[in-house]
Amino acid sequence: MLLNEKSKFTDREIIEKGSRALIRELGYSGFLRFIRHSEGVGKEDYLKLENEIFNDMSLDAIFDNAKNHWEDKE
Repeated sequence: MLLNEKSKFTDREIIEKGSRALIRELGYSGFLRFIRHSEGVGKEDYLKLENEIFNDMSLDAIFDNAKNHWEDKE
């Protein structure tokens, strides 16, 4: 991790500064929409989702699919 002055903020300071930046860029209603949306993020069971997506796929197949995806984006 790179150390700089910004990494010295407490968690509370990061939340306050991040909130102010979002409000500045999105306005209050956009900020509230962002918060509502992000509250649901991370509440899914990742392992269950992973099993559904990659069911019966080998590691090589997953790697090849990812590699092809990123090559297509270039």
